[in-house]
Amino acid sequence: MIVIALLAMAVASRGMGEIPLESHEIYVAQTAENMLESGDWLVPRLNGEYRLTKPPLSYWLVAGMATFAGQDHIGASIARAPSVLAVMGVALLALWIGTRLFDRRTGMLSGLLCVASLAAFKYGHNARPDMLYAFWTTAVLAAWVGSRQASLATQARWAWALWVLVGLATLTKGPQAPLILLLGLGLHAVLSDERAVDLWRRLRPVRGLLIVLALVVPWYLLLRQAIGGQTLGDSQLSGALLTIDPLRLFTPFYLLRAPMLWLPWALLLPAAVLLAWRDRRGAAGLLAFTIVFAMLAFALGPQYREIYMLPWLAPAMLLLAAAAVRISWGRVCVAWVIAVVGVALGWLIYEAGLAALPVAAAGVLLVGGAGWALRRRQTPAAAALVAVAFALGLFQGGAVPSLWSSARYDELTFVQALSPRVDPGMPVVVWDIDAAHYSYYLDRPVKGAEALDAVCDWIGRQTAATLLIYPRERRRELAEWLAFVPLLADNDSEFAATRLPPGTACRAPQNAGA
Repeated sequence: MIVIALLAMAVASRGMGEIPLESHEIYVAQTAENMLESGDWLVPRLNGEYRLTKPPLSYWLVAGMATFAGQDHIGASIARAPSVLAVMGVALLALWIGTRLFDRRTGMLSGLLCVASLAAFKYGHNARPDMLYAFWTTAVLAAWVGSRQASLATQARWAWALWVLVGLATLTKGPQAPLILLLGLGLHAVLSDERAVDLWRRLRPVRGLLIVLALVVPWYLLLRQAIGGQTLGDSQLSGALLTIDPLRLFTPFYLLRAPMLWLPWALLLPAAVLLAWRDRRGAAGLLAFTIVFAMLAFALGPQYREIYMLPWLAPAMLLLAAAAVRISWGRVCVAWVIAVVGVALGWLIYEAGLAALPVAAAGVLLVGGAGWALRRRQTPAAAALVAVAFALGLFQGGAVPSLWSSARYDELTFVQALSPRVDPGMPVVVWDIDAAHYSYYLDRPVKGAEALDAVCDWIGRQTAATLLIYPRERRRELAEWLAFVPLLADNDSEFAATRLPPGTACRAPQNAGA
């Protein structure tokens, strides 16, 4: 448990304060910072407007951590801290669930696989609420397993814990993932060996629904009273995006994209499919059924995002770990993983240079040990060793900028160069760019607009000098509307800015009619 917890912290936290925030992370950080500044923890606000796309629990946790740390400004480390802790929680829960469903060896291996996965690295370094959502959903699975194996005297406690966790997940991102998980688990139980009436008694869904409502409804009602029913009803919080299209049922998006989150362990899928087929009514069949059920359920929705399958990271790693332990020819799949991890470590040495040599050397030794264990037909030991090697590689990868989007570094560099030239209180407008970055880094409300006529209208109403930020590639188009001089000298940035005097008026371009 200690090794898994330390590896989880290493994989998810390396570079968390240095890697620039991307847009969705800034939404979380700035909304939480607004709560600290305003003292209003009820209504989420971003850049002076309501933020009604997600429930507030992730904002509350980030703001609470900043308060505990004594910080008024929420930087990248504070914003990402819940996700880092959630990676550790998911891995430890996988260990516990695997021990209950299979054996301790499978549980330990599944915890290592969770840590040494692309999903843990990518979304553990992200302040979005999705990794926290995955933690609550994995905890729901743990409560299900606990209730199924508990005595009649203790089943009620597991049921209450399960529904409290559903409520916390709902306050984080909504009820979709935990309810889809429970539907999949329940359907498999009924199709296998459990009577529906016994399942109903074990889960106590009526009382459970009351628990969820008691956790969620008070905030929702207070929010409705604060902002009005019409505003809340038109928002994503009221389910504006929850539509279902049965014709999309067999769209292969999630079948193709979800395994990307499981890399490099997705190479074990052939063995996992065989194990799930052999154990259709058992633990492996249960895990496989819930994963496929979630893929089909999300395929019915209007938006396709690989991140929707993040709550099924632990079930997938449990199934893959069980396959490595129980399928004899799974050693062939583990050999593929060893080869891929060896290549990845070689690339890391090339990309990071001498700084990566200690970690890379340890990784190479572990990969060699994995190969030796595999030759001795000790497949679980080989998988565990290569998992630790890959986790060390991911730890070093957190300090390699090329693994992250270059756009976020470019935008941060541009803002840092721009900031000394911006007067305190100067109005700022951005054209065809996400306003969140500039509101966060310049520490002020920023007007965002997609149309040039809206930008011109806003500038014309200002009584002070205005800062306009725009994409550099659209400078010629902007020049047809405004006479301006770039504020910064031309550089390699894709962004540019200009300072406009008060009352600046736009001219209508000659091709406006066309």
